[in-house]
Amino acid sequence: MRKGVRIVAGLALCGGFLGFSSLAQASQGDGYPGKGKALEQLAPAADYSTPLQGRPLALGILRARAQGFVPSPQLHDYVKGVLMRLLANVRMPPSFRPEIRILAAPEFTGECTPDGTLVVTVGLLEQLENEDELAFVLGHEVAHAIYRHEAKNWAKKSQYYAVVSGSASDAVAQSAVMTAAGLANPYLGGALSLAMHLQKLSNNVLMPQMERGQEDAADALGFDLMVRAGYDPEAALAVMDKLAEQEAEAARAAAEAKAAAKTTDRANSMSGVNLGMQVLGVVMSGGTNPLAWSNLAITAFGAAVDNMAADATSHHPAREREDLLSAYAYREYRTAVYVNPTPLPWSPVSASPIRPQLTALLAHYSTAEDAAAYVADRTQGTDAAARMSIATATGAPTADHAYTEFVAAEYYKLGQQDALSEAALLRAVSGPEPSWEVYSRLADVYIARHDYAKAQALMDQAVARFEDSPVLLPKRIEILRGAGRQADARALVPKCRTYDIDELTDACQRAAG
Repeated sequence: MRKGVRIVAGLALCGGFLGFSSLAQASQGDGYPGKGKALEQLAPAADYSTPLQGRPLALGILRARAQGFVPSPQLHDYVKGVLMRLLANVRMPPSFRPEIRILAAPEFTGECTPDGTLVVTVGLLEQLENEDELAFVLGHEVAHAIYRHEAKNWAKKSQYYAVVSGSASDAVAQSAVMTAAGLANPYLGGALSLAMHLQKLSNNVLMPQMERGQEDAADALGFDLMVRAGYDPEAALAVMDKLAEQEAEAARAAAEAKAAAKTTDRANSMSGVNLGMQVLGVVMSGGTNPLAWSNLAITAFGAAVDNMAADATSHHPAREREDLLSAYAYREYRTAVYVNPTPLPWSPVSASPIRPQLTALLAHYSTAEDAAAYVADRTQGTDAAARMSIATATGAPTADHAYTEFVAAEYYKLGQQDALSEAALLRAVSGPEPSWEVYSRLADVYIARHDYAKAQALMDQAVARFEDSPVLLPKRIEILRGAGRQADARALVPKCRTYDIDELTDACQRAAG
């Protein structure tokens, strides 16, 4: 189980007031106001209707990531309520309609899509310590929406992320099954470990990021919004401490991946994105080469790091952002009165009426992560513990959540309990927010039986649910080809090319034979 680490921000309490370090040597961030508060100088756009038109596409892209959205109205409404508290005293035009989505992923991350959808992950919520920290995260993200910041090529990069990470996660499960069947080589365990790093940390590498000045501006306005709403200013720096820990973990994982790649003959013989995508091509075309499986995580992770290196390092590191924010807080809020942090509704000290439901939900997701660690690497726990975790995670209120049922399906598949695995996938597909991964894995079940009619019907549902996301294309082509519809399969390859993602085109061509 992942536990949040309590990190004390660099603040000292003095006589009932917040004593921020002045950090006199800290440089002025590009997006911070030269003097005064960002909120006092805010001039929102007159109309936000144009970016709002892109919301269906953005939601379709996001639904194809990780295990999709968390289907909990209580959690959504709670987080949306915090956002509305931040905006309560901000004059915005009616066309400004930010939305909230909770992504079922273990990463510690938040994002704002160009249409103004704020995305926070389960992993982030699990590690936050109070509502004040959540308020800063949301304030930062909604600031991007207010300023109409947009990551360069957001749609293309997000689609690229979906193609790479979706295919890698698909390989993780299939590799685990091969290990159980004795088909994989001894190095597979290391590859799976790196694949887990890819799953957990890929957002830090692949997620489209804002420019440095935009991040500074969002930090300043987000800080103003949380303080104006009555939250504890100290919480903002605590979030920066947590983000710094995540950056350090990402750096360690990248170093591990590169070191492992140097010891692998296949990784030495080829390099870059083409290597990663050639292995992904084996995955998508149904190949069973053990060496290809064992190298998948290394090559995909390394290729992603190399291909997106410039974007991954375009913003200030968290420690620099913390220094800039601390200097701004000292300048504008040095006499701010200390505020007791507000507990999260799932905190043990919370009196919230939704505490029982949200406490159970997050506990089940955390329990599912324990089982997932065992599925990926059987040195991480025991079968008995994993079985108990699955039984807990798939009970109410998460009985039909894609996050928990997908892990259950992979656990049962690892134990060659195919009927139970398929039943878990069916529950997830029939649930309120099925992910692309459960569709993909259930399609694999039908393909293995040569039941292409069911596989095609499943893909038709997926096309509608995920707004015809390009991540679906290789699987759709594979199904058409398996059904003997080679002409229809080849006809989809030009559509793959329209996304201008070479790796996707290569995967589609391989799937089409």
